[in-house]
Amino acid sequence: MPTDTQPKEAPAETARRVTAELQHQIEQHYYTEARMLQDGLYREWLEHLVAPDIHYWLPVYEQRFRRDKRPAPTPDDAAIYNDDYAMLKMRVERLYTGQVWMEDPPSRIRHNISNVEAYHTEIPGELRVYSNFTIQRHRRQTEHYTHTGGREDLLRQDGTTFKLARRKIDLDARVVQDKNLYFFA
Repeated sequence: MPTDTQPKEAPAETARRVTAELQHQIEQHYYTEARMLQDGLYREWLEHLVAPDIHYWLPVYEQRFRRDKRPAPTPDDAAIYNDDYAMLKMRVERLYTGQVWMEDPPSRIRHNISNVEAYHTEIPGELRVYSNFTIQRHRRQTEHYTHTGGREDLLRQDGTTFKLARRKIDLDARVVQDKNLYFFA
C-alpha cells in the first residue's frame, strides 16, 4: 500500500477494464447508491447494496514528507471507520432512533460521484472500482461542509445488480472542519 507521500498504485497492466455496457451499469449503481444515501434510505442501502461480509474502512492518514517511508495504514491501525456489516447496521439503526443529536434535524447531503474506473479481478463476478466523490453537507441554518476524496471498492455482481464487499475511503482533508463524520461516503 502506498503511504500518503508515495504515488498510489495504478491497476496492474494485466487488469482488464470492463466493457462500456458494464461500466454504464456500475455508474448507474453508484448513482442509485448516492440517491439512497441522500434520501436517508439507509436500511434499504444496507439490505440491497451491501454484502454481508463488507469491510467499510476510512483510515487515518498522516501528511508526511516524501522521505518518510513508513508504511500506509492497515485495517489494524487507527481508523475513523473500520466497520463490518454488524457495525454498519448498528450505525444505520441509530439514525432511526432520533437520539443521534448531531443528525436531528437530519443534514441535507448531496453525493457527487465521478471518475469511475472499473476493472475485472481474478475472481469472476468481482470488480475493482475506483471513484472520486464530493459530499456537500448542510446542517441547520449556517453549517455547510464539503468533503472530497476517493474510494476503492470491491463490487460483486449479484444478478443484475451489485453488492459492495469492500470500501476504502480516502478523504482529501487531513484535518476535517466538520463537527462529525456521521454520514456514509
